Amino acid sequence: MLVGDILRRDVRVYAKKTGLVDGERRFTYQQINERVNRLANALKNLGLKKGDKIAFMGGNCHQFVEAYFAVAKAGLVIVPINARLSAEEATYVVNHSDSVALIYHKDVESVVAEMKGYIPHVKHIITTGKAHQDVLSYEDLLSNASDGDPNEKVEPDDMMMIMYTSGATGLPKGVMASQRNIMANTNTMTLELRIVPEDRTLVVMPLFHNGGFWPTMTHFYRGATVFLLPRFDVDKVLQMVEKEKITLLNLVPTMLIRIISHPDLSKYNLESLRLIMYAGAPIALEQLKKAMQALGPHRFYNSLGCTEANGQLTSFPTTEHALEGPLAEKLGSVGRDAIGVEVKIVDDYGNELPPGKIGEIIARGDNIALGYWKMPEETAETFRDGWLYTGDMGYRDEDGYIYVVDRKKDIIISGGENISSREVEDVIYQHPGVKEVAVIGVPDKEWGEAVKAVVALKEEYKGKVTEEEIIEFCRDRLAGYKKPRSVDFVDELPKNPAGKIAKAELKKRYRQKYQGKQN
Repeated sequence: MLVGDILRRDVRVYAKKTGLVDGERRFTYQQINERVNRLANALKNLGLKKGDKIAFMGGNCHQFVEAYFAVAKAGLVIVPINARLSAEEATYVVNHSDSVALIYHKDVESVVAEMKGYIPHVKHIITTGKAHQDVLSYEDLLSNASDGDPNEKVEPDDMMMIMYTSGATGLPKGVMASQRNIMANTNTMTLELRIVPEDRTLVVMPLFHNGGFWPTMTHFYRGATVFLLPRFDVDKVLQMVEKEKITLLNLVPTMLIRIISHPDLSKYNLESLRLIMYAGAPIALEQLKKAMQALGPHRFYNSLGCTEANGQLTSFPTTEHALEGPLAEKLGSVGRDAIGVEVKIVDDYGNELPPGKIGEIIARGDNIALGYWKMPEETAETFRDGWLYTGDMGYRDEDGYIYVVDRKKDIIISGGENISSREVEDVIYQHPGVKEVAVIGVPDKEWGEAVKAVVALKEEYKGKVTEEEIIEFCRDRLAGYKKPRSVDFVDELPKNPAGKIAKAELKKRYRQKYQGKQN
């Protein structure tokens, strides 16, 4: 079964069922399939052929979902583009991917206007708004195309998507995913999350990100219902969960914390929620416990995943989340190997390590991507002998549960000692006044790197908590060499479009700041 077959089955089994809801618009699976076929045929009518790249730039909208399935049926390759990128950043993605067509949501009209003239390979620009000058109308194209299946011959190993990473360590890397990769992850996550036709997911993570892509794929796979929100808004999320009886939410920890911190949380009926996935970034144990106390322990699910895996590598299911009893000691884990995935912890030479020993987490399975588009050196470094080297450092316990210690690149080396920034963050989060924290290494003439904490305080604590207080708080809970040597307070920590704390941005800021001091 390939990605296009998902919709073909949905039409046979769930034709009249609502499959997608975008604001006031509701689409049955029959309607979705017809629109997908029309888009696939319209793109072929424009002259696009199998293997051609087509970029899509926009937030969460039904057209984005249609584009994913249209390229799958037509044998094309979709290049999802972050709707928050600048014209210069988006131009790089379009050009680097060799995209020959660009579909964009009308909300990013001004950005695309700046890109024109700098994307020479793009032959067709299509807007979800009205046609103008040399820009085609999405709806006009659909109305003039056949709603019959395009019947393109597509193979499992054909590339279907190039999803660009955030570029935390340099220029964005385009992760190549085949039909086989995407279907493997869809199978894994559908089984692990026990998704059924009665499920209703609210997609608040962006569709240009795996966090929005996989919930859509898995729920379509089971003939369930997908609701789209243009962006995360805590009030709208709570309202939608109550009104539409949402059963599954995929969130990054910052979103989860905003939900449980909502002053009127108790006024909403959230009984329909059976699963809350908190993944994509580390969460402090104290925050997780607060969330489980607020919403009930057995609704939570965690995993380790990444774009290069097209989703999930491990599974820590709802049944294993507990605040009391033997399983309580497993909190903080990302679980064990997910179905269809093999995970190992290895040393610098690729040798598997015994339980308790920290090493790099690597994985293999049909879900692992093909590599990076036009980046052979980076591909060779990350994808080795069939294994994905994730860059995450962690260990297994005696029961097989995996714990992520830190990103390899986020390990701080101070005076020859390796310090996990995440370990320091977990301690600082225990302070009652801390809303968010990021711990990074900054240049230090004596120690090489020094530990710095960048803290956002809760409103009622602003101006009352001092640098000395945070350092002293850590002194009682950490070895001396691990405690922060300095603390900066900010109103808000920078976030990337997926809602994760953007440590790369912080590191860049402070590197420039400290270099300026040393010059």
